[in-house]
Amino acid sequence: MKLDNQEQPNIIFVTISMRGGGTERVISLLANYWVAQNRQVDIMMIGDSTVEYALDDRVNIYSVSEATGGNMRGRIKRIGNMRRIFRKNKNSVIIAMGTVSSLFASLASIGLKRRLIVTERNDPNVLNHRPIKSYEKTIREILYRRAKHVVFQTNMAKECFSRKIQSKGSIILNPLKLEASAVIDREKTVITAGRLNVQKNHKLLIDSFEEFVQTHDQYKLLIFGEGDMKDELQEYIEQKHLDGKVILKGFSDNIFEEYKRGGIYVSSSDWEGISNSLAEAMAHGIPVIATDCPMGGSAMLIDNMDNGILIPVKDKLKLVEALNTLAEDRELYMKLSANGKKIVNRLDVSNIAMEWDALF
Repeated sequence: MKLDNQEQPNIIFVTISMRGGGTERVISLLANYWVAQNRQVDIMMIGDSTVEYALDDRVNIYSVSEATGGNMRGRIKRIGNMRRIFRKNKNSVIIAMGTVSSLFASLASIGLKRRLIVTERNDPNVLNHRPIKSYEKTIREILYRRAKHVVFQTNMAKECFSRKIQSKGSIILNPLKLEASAVIDREKTVITAGRLNVQKNHKLLIDSFEEFVQTHDQYKLLIFGEGDMKDELQEYIEQKHLDGKVILKGFSDNIFEEYKRGGIYVSSSDWEGISNSLAEAMAHGIPVIATDCPMGGSAMLIDNMDNGILIPVKDKLKLVEALNTLAEDRELYMKLSANGKKIVNRLDVSNIAMEWDALF
């Protein structure tokens, strides 16, 4: 039964920042949806003050801390600032988005009896793009036991935790808010979108495109996103003499237009939760290729050779083969395009928001 607005709790999202990224995209969609339902929604940023997503004016957004660089005094101050806000908001549900945010929210809410939902947004075996350490797993296990619920994106991620944690776990996919794109003439482009970091393995895509373009020289590779590997990737492109064929486009605030006219979308990640960019590309009818990487997010979206193509992780040969297939097999291309767009109804933001509401 749906609660009326007087009974519905306030929502406080906790996130590192609102820079361009999948987690931030999910927060923006849910926050905008809920405030449109006359809910009070706050977004608390604990490591940055940057906002790169459009938010309804009714969403309260604030930063309680900048990046601490591991400084203990800075971390303690951050926890104190978070705790003061949690204490003031008695009728609230705290949704901590991602491992780091979840750990700090758990610490800051000790003794306050707030409804805390922690989330794992990626591979639980990885923290800050490196293997998670044993003591960090132990701390996470202890703190997550304080949470009312733990939300995962895939069953594979859920199975990384103890039975105690799994018993309070739920699987909720990422929302979409868009309509399926009309069929249009597509450009000869290969597109990817995401942070420029080691997780996304852009070098695999560049290497594969280098071989693909030898027989399909009308194509270009467009890489959208920002990140700490930007300079390294630009140098890599120049070393391969792919200037003008592989282009780093930076962050786009209108990536949907690129999906509407793009030719092929590729997700080359070594690990991933549910990729927003992959789902959005499918919804816009651009045929997709994705690595079947842990934690199983791509496999939850893609039925191989029906609405997309799954390939093994780090497999250049299979990626080149898939690119060639989509460039040359028009019938398969149109099939994947049409079937991919059906993801819109499955991930509609109103349906996903109802799953979150059920936890409250």
